[in-house]
Amino acid sequence: MTRLIHSFIACLTGVIVMQSLSSCTGETDEYFDQSASARLTAVTQRTLNILRSAEHGWELEYYPGTSLEYGGVVYTVKFDSLTATVACSLIPDSTETSLYKLTNDNGPVLSFDSYNALLHYYATPSASEYEAKGGDFEFVIDSISDNLITLFGKRTGNTMYLRRLAASPDEYAAKTIAIFDHFADSVKGQIGTAVVAGKVDPTSRSISVVSGRDTLDVHYTYTDRGIRLYRPLRLGGLAVQSFDYDIDTHIFTCTDEGAEAVSLEGVPYADTFMSYSRYAGDYTLSYTSDGTTDRSASVSLVPNRLDGTYAMKGLSSRYDLLLHYIPSTGDLQLGAQIVGAADGNTYYWAAVKYASGSISNINITDEGQFTIRWNGNRFYPRFNITPTNTRISDVNSGLLIYLYYDENGQLSAGLVTEPDWLTNGSYLFANLKSLNRLTRME
Repeated sequence: MTRLIHSFIACLTGVIVMQSLSSCTGETDEYFDQSASARLTAVTQRTLNILRSAEHGWELEYYPGTSLEYGGVVYTVKFDSLTATVACSLIPDSTETSLYKLTNDNGPVLSFDSYNALLHYYATPSASEYEAKGGDFEFVIDSISDNLITLFGKRTGNTMYLRRLAASPDEYAAKTIAIFDHFADSVKGQIGTAVVAGKVDPTSRSISVVSGRDTLDVHYTYTDRGIRLYRPLRLGGLAVQSFDYDIDTHIFTCTDEGAEAVSLEGVPYADTFMSYSRYAGDYTLSYTSDGTTDRSASVSLVPNRLDGTYAMKGLSSRYDLLLHYIPSTGDLQLGAQIVGAADGNTYYWAAVKYASGSISNINITDEGQFTIRWNGNRFYPRFNITPTNTRISDVNSGLLIYLYYDENGQLSAGLVTEPDWLTNGSYLFANLKSLNRLTRME
């Protein structure tokens, strides 16, 4: 879509038609009945009126990252006079309310200027990501109609959209999650004259499409009906972008004008493959407390569909462990990670070597020290935990430590001993063995 914001900046006409902001070619104030500031005020007020008029709110099609490495995420946003109530269509029962404003920065800018845990997820720095994930929370408005508003991320320049919702945010989210959790492993078929095949990566929300000698990586977002590509895919004389997806038949049906005849076959995951959504559930984590005594902890794996990870919950009230899903193998990876902070110190779940009462090879930086892999048994599912970091292959355990600077300014480490941080009264997870699922695999 042609960017109209530059013409808007040039003339500040303040005239909005139903399809887009009006363009002009350099007219000056003498051609208008109102001043530039008055016209811009009128633009702002009309935009606010449209934003607030949606009974169910808006679907915000959001693309973080300058290289689209996370694919697209859909939020739902309901505007009132001061606040925006935000939900994420990939997270059940998620709601965050925060302030918003519409400002004039050489054109109208929609800004979510108070912290919103959902909408600022990709824009909030952390100890491991000091530049965050390249997300936006300020959006330059490019074009406006009653049902569609085109935006550009002020930081990334990525094209994003607000689409008026026809149903409640809860209904929208339920349908979107169902599509995500029953999505295809790959697609095949024909677009115009082009025969295509594509492998889906659910964590980056992208499809690697092969047609003849060409390979195209296309990013998409899930919707309540299927998926929508970031840009139209042009192959075989057609352009396709929006698809309905049937979770029972795995058929993708194009809904774009002129390409309604395009229908692609989705190939489901094999029963022997652990797709992302299959991990959700309750488990027993098996390890030892001193190298010989068997220990276990009841945990749950809870999906974070925003970034394709899982949270292992239940080890303590103070932290969860983050597990990364690997689409190519269907495995989970567990690595050293920051789990919190207290009294100015940073707390880590570290990977270590434990043997005969001694601890060595403490590592707090490398990810993927352990692979969690299904044993293939659907009735008694066991997920074996094995060390897989090639540089420190003898690491076999986990340890809770904290880092601090001593009186000489040297970085030092201590063992975490506060009771509410511990599991089974201990900071040590010696000889990690397995995650045992409490129910059979579906």
